[in-house]
Amino acid sequence: MVFAYLDAATGSMIAAALAGGAAGIGVLLRMYGNRFLGIFSKKHRERAAATAAELVGTPDTPE
Repeated sequence: MVFAYLDAATGSMIAAALAGGAAGIGVLLRMYGNRFLGIFSKKHRERAAATAAELVGTPDTPE
């Protein structure tokens, strides 16, 4: 069998890709998780509205 050569930076590159993917999934769940669950409960609809306002940077209640 022939094994491919992996240099020293390959492990770091794989770890960085996995960490970036995990962070991306976390952001995705934060953005759309409560919106999806809002279909089923009022509490999650309110959280979805608050999270959307926080991410956009606008207050969720008009002054």
